[in-house]
Amino acid sequence: MPKSFDENLALIRTLLAIADGGSPHEAERELARSRAERLMLRHSIDEAAVRMTRAQAREPIRVDTEIAGSWALDRFDLRAAVYRAFGCRSLRVRRGGPMSHIAFGFASDMSMAAVLAESLEPQLLAEMAAHGGRPSDKRTFAAGFTAVVGRRLAQFYAEVLTEAEAEGTSSAVVLVERTQRVDAAVAEAFPHVRRGTRTLSGSGWSAGALAGARADIAVSERKVTTAATRSLGA
Repeated sequence: MPKSFDENLALIRTLLAIADGGSPHEAERELARSRAERLMLRHSIDEAAVRMTRAQAREPIRVDTEIAGSWALDRFDLRAAVYRAFGCRSLRVRRGGPMSHIAFGFASDMSMAAVLAESLEPQLLAEMAAHGGRPSDKRTFAAGFTAVVGRRLAQFYAEVLTEAEAEGTSSAVVLVERTQRVDAAVAEAFPHVRRGTRTLSGSGWSAGALAGARADIAVSERKVTTAATRSLGA
């Protein structure tokens, strides 16, 4: 039987304590952090399966988040990559004011993605500042960071989905249906979406990729709270 939300948080907290110095052995610390990161995504998968088998009680929700200030497009790209890993869809909208990140997805997925995005954004900005260079270099650095973080999350998601399938606690069919319903919600709200690409000319990609490889993608009790979950309708 899948663990409850609180049980998952307790186990993640224990693993992070080991990863943050609770063990004198580097291999044990790395293993603990990896397990914590996998549990974060496993929780999302299990909750999606449970929710979709209860008479399909919930529909995708929409959350709009304003992205103001410096490096807004780079922060949007990072947020979109995180949400995508949780089966959510992101749209970028600007109507004369600050940029908005508009996300569609199921409530528990959106909650976990929001918490992780808020954790990763200051990591990205700190790494960009430390890297320095021209604005173009920093943008390319951010793109490398985002690409690797997105790849890590996608890999963890695929691995824990396989584990969940083997243990009989999830269903690939359920998750495919979930994706279809999210896509339908996007199409209904925004029937005419334009796809765009960015052109980057800086030299910071490799350094950004290295920073993304060492970024903390685990969710601890400090970052996930009941209040944060409820604010997104979970």
